[in-house]
Amino acid sequence: MKVLKEETEKLQKEKDTMNTVGPTSSDDDVIIEINAGGKVISALRSTLCLVAPDTMFSYMFSGRWDDSLTRDNNGHVFLDHDPELIEIIVNFLRTKKIEDQSSPVKSPTIPDGKKKEFETLLHYFGLSDFFYPSPLLLPLDIANIEVVQPHGSVVDVTKGVNKIQFTNASRERAHYFDFVACKPSLDVSDEGSFWKVTIDVLPDDINNWIYLGIIGNLGANEQTNNQVFHGGSNRSEDSSWTGFTEGECLYFHLKSDRLTMFTNREYYIHFDFFTFGAKISLEALSDEERKLLPEN
Repeated sequence: MKVLKEETEKLQKEKDTMNTVGPTSSDDDVIIEINAGGKVISALRSTLCLVAPDTMFSYMFSGRWDDSLTRDNNGHVFLDHDPELIEIIVNFLRTKKIEDQSSPVKSPTIPDGKKKEFETLLHYFGLSDFFYPSPLLLPLDIANIEVVQPHGSVVDVTKGVNKIQFTNASRERAHYFDFVACKPSLDVSDEGSFWKVTIDVLPDDINNWIYLGIIGNLGANEQTNNQVFHGGSNRSEDSSWTGFTEGECLYFHLKSDRLTMFTNREYYIHFDFFTFGAKISLEALSDEERKLLPEN
């Protein structure tokens, strides 16, 4: 890691120097030959410089500092990195170059056991955001959201331009009358749907239960109000996430029929033991076990 840091700092200094010099003329159709760990890969300069010009990868092949690049005996630009990973980078750039904006190219599949190395390589070249951009968090169209209270309700709804606020207006437990939902239905295709919920006020009360999530039946009744259906099974009094706190902001992402909820709280591994003699083991997942986990 120390060597990688020193190399990164060295390249950054050279990049800063080239910034002061300014760009030089280069032919986008020039074919660049790269010797990646012994394997020669050829690509157009325009392909290699497809990413933002301020990234290390673009600077290397922009023509600005060709004389400073390490070369093999045949004059090929030499990269002392895994040839398979360098080829993945170049092939991804080729595909992105002819990308149809209506059908964005997905991030490449990385061979098992090389994902961490690939991430390190992307960071080194300044390509992380290009290969794995942060998801576009599309805001809900608040103006077109309809609040549904199918059984009548004791919940007051205040609708603003960019926010809808819900307040339980009754001191008594109202059972299914505190049920509130929003429609139209959510989009689960492509990047899915994003929204956030802020716990504005949470009175200190033994019955301050709040259930947040999604529902597939706007006609939910008293029997389903305090229950969670998971895998077709009824799990009474199981909210799957408890301990909400006043002021907490929760983020939701629904994609491909999978709901993810996350927040900026800290997390701890927790166990409760109610049976004498119970024994539990805690271990890290092996690489093979990690493969069994569902994709996000």
